[in-house]
Amino acid sequence: MKMFVNLIQLAVVAAIIYPIFYLWNTDKIEQFCKVIEPGMTKQAFIQLADDSSIKMLGPTDDDVAGGKWQATIVAYSPYTKYSCKVKGTGNSVAVATIIDD
Repeated sequence: MKMFVNLIQLAVVAAIIYPIFYLWNTDKIEQFCKVIEPGMTKQAFIQLADDSSIKMLGPTDDDVAGGKWQATIVAYSPYTKYSCKVKGTGNSVAVATIIDD
């Protein structure tokens, strides 16, 4: 019985903490995406991502010949698809958009 009570307490604490973590994490991604400007260099973008301590996938080259690339800023919180997709050409950022699936 004591273990059951402990599990219930853990579930209640998780139910309180997760929404706060989710909101904090999605807000951090949104603020980062707003800071990215078209024309920013790829290296400045990567440095900004490192300085902001965000989780970035990429940049990956989509088309080596055309110089197109993309990167995705994803949330640390599980069970969310909230992200910021950054696309660029050559050595500069072209566009940054929020993806909320």
